[in-house]
This record gives sequence, C-alpha cells and structure tokens, in this order.
Amino acid sequence: MDLTRYHDPERFAQVAQRHLSAFDWQPQGWIPLAVHVVNPEYGRGLDYKNCWLDPEPFFDIQVRQLADTLAVGSDVLPAIGINHLGDALVTGMFGAEQFMPEQGGAMLQDVGPTPLAVYDAIEQVADVDVPSLEAGVMPQVVEFVRYYREHLPPWVRIAAPMPTGPFSTAAELRGSAIMMDLFDQPDLCRRLLDLCAQTQINVERAARRITGEPTDQHVTNFSIASPGWRIGDDTIINLSPDMIEQFCLPVYAKCRRAFSAVGHIHFCTLEHSRYDHMFPVLARSEDVSIVSTQFGHEYYAEHLDELRGRLAVESFYGDGYPAVCRQYGTFKHWADEFVPRFKDESGLVMYCQVQSVAEGEQVWADWCAAHAL
Repeated sequence: MDLTRYHDPERFAQVAQRHLSAFDWQPQGWIPLAVHVVNPEYGRGLDYKNCWLDPEPFFDIQVRQLADTLAVGSDVLPAIGINHLGDALVTGMFGAEQFMPEQGGAMLQDVGPTPLAVYDAIEQVADVDVPSLEAGVMPQVVEFVRYYREHLPPWVRIAAPMPTGPFSTAAELRGSAIMMDLFDQPDLCRRLLDLCAQTQINVERAARRITGEPTDQHVTNFSIASPGWRIGDDTIINLSPDMIEQFCLPVYAKCRRAFSAVGHIHFCTLEHSRYDHMFPVLARSEDVSIVSTQFGHEYYAEHLDELRGRLAVESFYGDGYPAVCRQYGTFKHWADEFVPRFKDESGLVMYCQVQSVAEGEQVWADWCAAHAL
C-alpha cells in the first residue's frame, strides 16, 4: 500500500509538539487526541500460532491500519509499533516457555503468548546473568524489525516491541510466588528486577539501532510523541505504595537514565477499578513524569491541582472511549462537557480506537467542535 498521499510533515510536526507540550504542562488551548482506526476485518482469521514470527501478515495489517488512521487526520503520528508479541520477547530470553493463542485479531496489542514461570524458587536467580541478545526469539525479532524498516517510508516511525516493565516481567518469570518473595527475600527480588530492567534496555537499544530511532526521543507503540520511554508495568497494581517505592522506582530510574528520558509508566485500569492509589506514589517520584492508564482522564479531572506540573497523564484508550459513550449517550455529549473544562489546562494526552474511518472522522469532528465551545 502506498502511504505517500498521507505524508504531511508540517502537520506531523504540529502533532508532535502538541504531545510534548501537553506532557510538559504547557497550556496550548488544545487537548491532544489521537484517533486510531482498527478495522476488525483486517486481522480476522489470522493464524497467530503459526505466523507470529513472520513479519508479512502483521505488516500488511498494520500498514492498512496506519493508512486508515492517517486518513482521519487526528493528533496521531505516522508510526507503527510492533505490538503483537505480548511479553514473549524478554521472558523468552530468560527461557520462559510460551503458551500460544490459536488466533489473533486486528487489535494486535491484545494478542501474544502467555509466558509460563521459569523459576521454582527465588534463590535460583542468584546465579542468573543478563541474557545474550542471541537468546530466545530475539534474533528473529531483529529480522522482524529490519523488515519493517526496509518496507516502510523513512517518515513512518517504528517502535520496538512493546517494553514490559521490570516488575511485570519478574512476576511472569517467578509466578505469583514473587508476592511473598518480596517479604522473604527482598534482595533477590531486587536482583531479578534489575536483570529484567537491563535486559529490556538492551533489547530497546538493539531495536533502535535498526529503526534509526534516537535514544533521547521516543514515539510510543501507540504513535504518541513522548519525552520518556513508555514502559508497561501492569502488575504493579497489586503492590502497595510502599512496595512500589522500594522495588519499582529504583529500576524505573535505571530505565529512565538509559535513554536520557523522563519516566513514562503504564498500568491498566478498568471502568470500575481505577487503582487510584497508584497516582500519588508515582507523582512523588522524580523518576516518573507521565502515567499512562485507560481511565487516567477521570483521575485527572478530579485531582488536577495535585497533578499539575508534577505528573502528566496519558489516557482514554481501551475501555475509556466506549465507557464515555455509554455514560453520556454519545462521544459528542461527553466531549462538549469535558473539553471546555480542560482545554486551557495541560498535562493530558489522549488516544482512542475506533473501527472505521467514518467513525474516526466523526470523533475527530466532535473533538474539534468541542474546542470551539
């Protein structure tokens, strides 16, 4: 598919600046919203189990998605993230066996193997070293990244396979027993977390050498310009604020320093499970400047004075968009209420997924109209 007609350097520069200004708490009279078009037909019938390391079918799906997304013309950058590997890459480098789904869909970030635990006892990690970049499926993934770079125009950015946070990776390698290990063997847990962080850093550096992405700039796997490195660490929602400070913040600092970036941490939330206890502890940290979570816009609306200038929020993806449509009847009704309240503030970047170009164009038109109110 020829993407040339969507190439708009001035527009892309404007979008990137909108993202970065919002993350830097610079008021701009606009709340950035990236609208991704994810047509479920594109991935229907994909034989995931037998092609998950074949770049061609995934490339075809993602280029079609990108063309639809750029056709809408929202606050989205021309980028493709390698989003279908789940947590297999780093866990596999430590020897984790992967339980494979039979099929995948167009929502590529929602598919991927499930890693099975490697370590029966936390004491086993005492003799573990950082894996080689030849371990697991990393060599095949390198070829995967190279294929994308060779087949995309240079103005389309490529994000490496989605980086899994150190604690989530450690929990997959050890299993749920790690929750007791934190109390019984904290030093060994810290060792495992450090190994996971360093491995993820090594993987990201290797991928960026192929894609040409600089180490001090980042376009996320969801086409957002970030001053940080967006790391997904979903499992930390099970930890207390004190444990997050003890075990997670030190390795977030390690990741941040590796790329001369600010901390950009994702954890998942649901409509009725926002895990509000996460925000204050991350806001207190000098090593986390952006939190990424589906319903973060709700916390932002309720706690803006506490967050302002300290912890920016990325949100609205996943269940965020359908939730406001259910609650308000239409996206427009919600946008007309939300946008005028916060458009002259800052610290908020949003993105959502729709299933067609027509739906995306309507969402974008409603968003623009709400800014005129």
